[in-house]
Amino acid sequence: MAATGRLAIALMLFAAPPAGAGANPLVGTWLASQGGQAVELTLSADGAFARRDLGPGGTDMTVSGRWMMAGSGPWLRLTIEDWAPRRACGLLGCTAIGMLPGETYRYVLHGEDRLLLEDSGGPTEYRRAG
Repeated sequence: MAATGRLAIALMLFAAPPAGAGANPLVGTWLASQGGQAVELTLSADGAFARRDLGPGGTDMTVSGRWMMAGSGPWLRLTIEDWAPRRACGLLGCTAIGMLPGETYRYVLHGEDRLLLEDSGGPTEYRRAG
């Protein structure tokens, strides 16, 4: 076998997941609705996340960044990298919309289709989309 062929096989084996390794059960798109607000949260296998919040008045807010399991307990950490809109405008002018650099949630997975995320604001139950 040529050296380049052996190198290609070695790289493929290195990049493959370990035998028996399964997909993270949190990966997927999750939907929640509470108090007139709908939330769609997508956790991708590559560690990216996207969240879309739809307020009661139809105003969308999108947030994206990276996600990871944090600490020794059942903690989900979202690191926020981008959001929109960045400004809110009204009769008295416009103001910047700030965003915290991250959010941390305690999570509980109920079966394959229910996810409970809880922070200091209380719990929110999500259902897997699809």
